[in-house]
Amino acid sequence: MPIRESHLVRALEPFRGYVLSTMIFTLQQSGLQDEFAAGTTVDALVTTRKLDRARLTAMADYWVAAGLLDRSVDGVLTLTDLARTYEQARPWYEMMVGGYGQTFLALGDHLAEGTGPAPRRGGYVGSGSCGISMHDSLPLLRKLLAEDGRDYRRLVDLGCGSGVYLTELCADYPEMTAVGIEPDADGAAAARAWVAGQPTADRVTIEQVDAVRWIENTEDKPDLAVYAFVIHEVLGQEGEEGVRRMLTKLFAESPDLTLAIVDIDLKSADREAMSQPLAQAYYNAYLLMHPFTSQRLETRQWWEKLFADCGLRVDAYDTTDPAMDSTGFCVGWLLRKADA
Repeated sequence: MPIRESHLVRALEPFRGYVLSTMIFTLQQSGLQDEFAAGTTVDALVTTRKLDRARLTAMADYWVAAGLLDRSVDGVLTLTDLARTYEQARPWYEMMVGGYGQTFLALGDHLAEGTGPAPRRGGYVGSGSCGISMHDSLPLLRKLLAEDGRDYRRLVDLGCGSGVYLTELCADYPEMTAVGIEPDADGAAAARAWVAGQPTADRVTIEQVDAVRWIENTEDKPDLAVYAFVIHEVLGQEGEEGVRRMLTKLFAESPDLTLAIVDIDLKSADREAMSQPLAQAYYNAYLLMHPFTSQRLETRQWWEKLFADCGLRVDAYDTTDPAMDSTGFCVGWLLRKADA
């Protein structure tokens, strides 16, 4: 018996969302969104941008039908309020569609033991993550540091992504200099590009190197270190002993260090936590792809036991501003040596 249209529409709603998310990302990343914000036509874009007419027409027709563009009677295309609303969430699309879009398509091929990590695009992951951080983890980090009240002079961001933490914290601390450590080539390039355009660029350097190698070989003695969504990558790729080794080396070289860690509290098995709207819209997918990309999330309690086992104490703990993210998934700690 053929499927009824009403049932088919409901069954295809996830597919609609899949294509829509990729087309929102394409609109944002192609540079066309700025053109449409000012108002333009397919003819003008074909001429000025040297685009394929048939393909651009198909895209424009899709965006109009999806409510992202309006088309006037004379063919002028303009951005809608709906598209501007999606623009506010650009970093989420950048990370999850640009960075992890191919990951989700490859999950089934990487389910078997020994199949290795699913692919991802490190540049988009890093820049998207740092863009998201402007909304959630950076305000959380600033709150922790403000309540701590110390005046920091030398910062190292171990796994700096696009470099946002470096430039923003240097803006908060006028005497601070900073170095960003980023092993991924695309991530390091994105960080250098970001830093170059910021007012604090003269106080920030980027090094493409493994974090442990930098700790072992540097004469730098930072008083503040940041691990923002990095420690779970070390755990996934080098195991618990790799994390212990990294923390031990870091504090052996800088015993008076303050270490700020921001990460995700693993709540995927908590039915009540996962029923929250933002958990359904974002965290459910975010938690899903981590084991497939050599990343290992753990619970707050698991991390705090590990910190204690490494001779560290938690001097401060908090979660994101509930007005922005009330799930409590994104958490932050300030750590110091227990005997300091």
